[in-house]
Amino acid sequence: MLNSNLSVSAGGAIFLTRYIRNVAGLLAVLLVVAIVGCGGASSPTAVPAGANTDAPVLANGEIATPTALPAIPAPEDVPAGLEPIWEAYTILVREYVEREKIDPDKLAEGAIRGMVEALGDRHTAYISPETLRLQNSDLEGEFQGIGAEIQTAPDGKGIVIVAPLRGAPAEAAGLKPGDLILAVNGDRTEGWSVIDAVTKIRGPKGTPVTLKIRRLNSGEEVDITIVRGVIDQPSLAFRMLEEAPYGVIVLDQFTAKSAGEVRNALSKLKGQGAKGLVLDLRGNPGGLLTTTVDIASEFLEDGLVTYEVDGRANRRDWRVKPGGTAKDLPLVVLVDQGSASGSEVLAASLQQKCGHDRAVLIGQKTFGKGSVNTLRELSNGGGLYLTFARWYSPNGCLIEGGGITPDVLVALPRADRTNPNFEDTQMSAAIKQLNFQTGLTSASP
Repeated sequence: MLNSNLSVSAGGAIFLTRYIRNVAGLLAVLLVVAIVGCGGASSPTAVPAGANTDAPVLANGEIATPTALPAIPAPEDVPAGLEPIWEAYTILVREYVEREKIDPDKLAEGAIRGMVEALGDRHTAYISPETLRLQNSDLEGEFQGIGAEIQTAPDGKGIVIVAPLRGAPAEAAGLKPGDLILAVNGDRTEGWSVIDAVTKIRGPKGTPVTLKIRRLNSGEEVDITIVRGVIDQPSLAFRMLEEAPYGVIVLDQFTAKSAGEVRNALSKLKGQGAKGLVLDLRGNPGGLLTTTVDIASEFLEDGLVTYEVDGRANRRDWRVKPGGTAKDLPLVVLVDQGSASGSEVLAASLQQKCGHDRAVLIGQKTFGKGSVNTLRELSNGGGLYLTFARWYSPNGCLIEGGGITPDVLVALPRADRTNPNFEDTQMSAAIKQLNFQTGLTSASP
């Protein structure tokens, strides 16, 4: 496991920082209670002796009874404005007709979900204890499931595939960036958080899960059954191009090992005579911010990689580290709508408009996941996965929501990339750009 003191992630990475409250979960009970008289709609309610005759009259003619004082004294540390939460809880405990349904743990969980939902932030969610146990395996390099990065749809009506992981069952089944998951095993996903979806989609290797998918471009709805597997999370692959003297690093995600792997790949590619580099971040869902900074530092001389601003307007700078090994190597970066979070931070830092004018970005607009998230553990074994800051590029470009627009927009056909006749138009554009930067016009190495 990684050091649990770290609490920042640039994508799917989650780090635990213990956060315990001693109010027994009751402050979280966010409920709306309408207390009315005991009479039916056909008979007026009698006004109790001594009751406030100015009490509100309901639409059906009944008079709302005054709210009694809580049966249980509120703790001294209930913040101002949250007293109604405690009052609602104590009234339910004392007066609700089906007392056997009063389960403080369930009320607390329901209330927390209600509070989180009211924020309207698709990157903030309550995590149940069961789901939290699943999440703890994410950065251990292996988990069991279908292997895809997902996000909630902007309108909350479904779950979006950001990118399938390379070689995973999701990719083999034909899932594409932008596909909308409408249902999982028949359960509709509308209103689900990412954590809800992960809980439903993951499962033991060898077991099937059926997703109802709406295709991004055609709108076609199809059912796809995927057999779960053990998802090994590779970091990158690299090679020399056959048609030009340039190296290619395909970086799939930012793990704890990625920075060392990038440095090793750069060393080998330069040893093979690479006169330029294509850094392929297409479909990269992100990962560790510290790794993102380390990789950016391979290509930059100094200055900022990114900075974050939290809810109290506090700013934290993440600066370039010394010792980069490819600061002068001609560089092109490929991005698409599956490039998210850490890959967006890296791309923005290298771009002219948003960063250091170190590389030309080619491809399609990125996903737009620029929120800084952390996990705070709760005393019930669950947790809150919450947004606490936003990423900005060195020149102040906000990543969240808008994404990063490439310098050269090039569409890629939604065809089978394993087809030998598939034309990677974005890679072709990258080669042309490197030819321009290096002054090479010949297609031969």
